[in-house]
Amino acid sequence: MNAGTARLSSYSLWAYIAAAAIRTAFGLVWAIDAYLKWQPAFVANYLSYITGIVNGQPQWLLPWFNFWVNVIQPAPNLFGWLTRIIETGIALGLLFGLGRKWIYILGGIFALFIWSIPEGFGGPYEAGATDVGPGLVYFLVFVALLALNHILGRSPYSVDFYLEKIWSGWKHIAESAPSQVLEQEPPYLRWRTQSLVIAGIVILLAILLAVISSEIRAAGTQAEASYLNQAAPLMHFLISQGRHP
Repeated sequence: MNAGTARLSSYSLWAYIAAAAIRTAFGLVWAIDAYLKWQPAFVANYLSYITGIVNGQPQWLLPWFNFWVNVIQPAPNLFGWLTRIIETGIALGLLFGLGRKWIYILGGIFALFIWSIPEGFGGPYEAGATDVGPGLVYFLVFVALLALNHILGRSPYSVDFYLEKIWSGWKHIAESAPSQVLEQEPPYLRWRTQSLVIAGIVILLAILLAVISSEIRAAGTQAEASYLNQAAPLMHFLISQGRHP
């Protein structure tokens, strides 16, 4: 192997590592999103997320939002559970590199639905608005991942890579690259290095979920304390009158 070939191989190796790193980092974001969706308050307030976005929207967009309110209103719990399952599936697909092509395509479509329904296209846009909503950003990241999938082909840092060795037909679910790209054997790090990275990702995810869980509990405790402080005068009055709430 000459120096030019070695440099090309090194660049190729880092391209695959970078693509896998972007996918995994995005998977961590979706895993946190999914974790939050599994909190009881999400389904309990699901309909209010949809109806609340109607306020302040331009008149010509109201038929779009009213249509979805009418669709979701009869069964908000069903749509809440579907959201939980879809986001969990996207998170697992990104983290494990499972069914990457269709995860990117369906994830992008789902991100557009998030942006255009509960996020209200990022609006309403009032004076001082600074962003267009995370749903659109998620969609663009999925587009970028699909482009990387098309350019690089098989990813050695994915479950897809090993499933394709067992069943070649899996490439139709996992890959969007042309056949000449898929025929190339991608460079990859040693399994010992990969194992350390995987362990680091698991530890990072556990820390993030633990922090978020503690924040949720703290917020709930604070809300309960605030309620008790507000209710205390009434309780003292009722007790003084010989009654209990």
